[in-house]
Amino acid sequence: MITTVELLGAVIGLSPFALKLLLGELIFAAHIQKRDHFVLRFVLSFLLQVVLSVGLFLFLRGFDLWILTNTVYYLLAFALSTVCLELLFRESLVNLIPCAVGSYMVEHISTQIFMLLFRGLHLSMQQGNVSLGQYLPFLAAQASVFLAVAGLIWFLFARNATAMNRSLSLQRRLLALSLVTLCVVLVLSSVRDQFAAESDHLMVITRLFSIFSCLFLLYIRYDILEKGHLEAEHAQLRSILAAERKQFEQSRGNIELINIKCHDMRHKLEVLERRGGQVDTEEFAEIRRMIDIYDSHIHTGNEILDTILTEWSLFCEKESIRLSCIADGKTLGFLSTGDICALFGNAIENAIEAVSHLPDPEERSIRFQVRENRGMLVITVENNYTGAVTLEDGLPRSTKGDNQNHGFGMKSIRNVAEKYGGELSVVAEDTFCLTVLIPIPAQV
Repeated sequence: MITTVELLGAVIGLSPFALKLLLGELIFAAHIQKRDHFVLRFVLSFLLQVVLSVGLFLFLRGFDLWILTNTVYYLLAFALSTVCLELLFRESLVNLIPCAVGSYMVEHISTQIFMLLFRGLHLSMQQGNVSLGQYLPFLAAQASVFLAVAGLIWFLFARNATAMNRSLSLQRRLLALSLVTLCVVLVLSSVRDQFAAESDHLMVITRLFSIFSCLFLLYIRYDILEKGHLEAEHAQLRSILAAERKQFEQSRGNIELINIKCHDMRHKLEVLERRGGQVDTEEFAEIRRMIDIYDSHIHTGNEILDTILTEWSLFCEKESIRLSCIADGKTLGFLSTGDICALFGNAIENAIEAVSHLPDPEERSIRFQVRENRGMLVITVENNYTGAVTLEDGLPRSTKGDNQNHGFGMKSIRNVAEKYGGELSVVAEDTFCLTVLIPIPAQV
């Protein structure tokens, strides 16, 4: 039978532990997107963790296997804190586990330092010989040590954290390191507590060893993340270089097209000159089509979009691709220049690449539309395609072997859409249809 005093003691003893775990997780997960009503979720997560931790502690205390039950308790408490972390942030569990382990390292380091500095007060607390007047300074000392350690860990290992790298190999390395670290620290702590009365010197040594082990493992974690971040930057640079090469080839093709048309027009004018200026209807129409090449500038109401469409329309002319465009560029006023380039440049480039593989020139057509509908910016790019389209995470999987330089286009479009609170959808049935919906701010 559990007495009220035992229940109250468990709540008082375990509440700081639960709170420190959650606060420590904020250090390592601060860069991850938070869920709605974050403060309310945080309070509810704390209460949930306290209730379940107390229940778990009272249940396991009846087993006379201290090392095993102590390890099992902290493992289950860690699992519970990870679940609470998923309730707070929009991220996969695989990416959240390393954050939870980092938090446990911070809590463990601060606890070991506190026990080394305030060992007498801690022993009195364990024996129940602490009054309310002594308990408040006990909590204040715990909080001071924790905040100092958390601040140091943040400065050394977490302040420059960037968005989670989604490389599968990096995730596996971090996950494996995190789980091994957790098990080693828990078992070591349980064994040390079991033989705490054997030697004060051994107790001090093992606590110092725990502190330096945690710091060392945090450094390894930081090093893995830094290398992963550099790898991601290199991949992005390779993608940018590949895009610049494509842009150069496209511009060179446009210049070549203009030179060809200039040569043809010069030839036509020479023929007309020899005829004395007489021209039939068919020849006149041909000359007008040549002139239209130079008057192919598209006017949508947005200068950035005009430039993008004009450049690609020249390329389509050269490749015998029909590009039909109905666009109200004035609806794009709330988008930045870079986002407009990323959104429309990638969308049209992907469509052109898809239709260029069609053997029948008559099927090489792209329909492009930008409009406003009920407060939403609606962008639609529709084109024919050949072969099978496999969707992965809502996006078409790249059919190219070089995954480092391909597949960024669709992700870039989705990132821009989500940046403004919108979404990207892809349908590949009779035709390939890409649709972007973005809410238009009220002030625009």
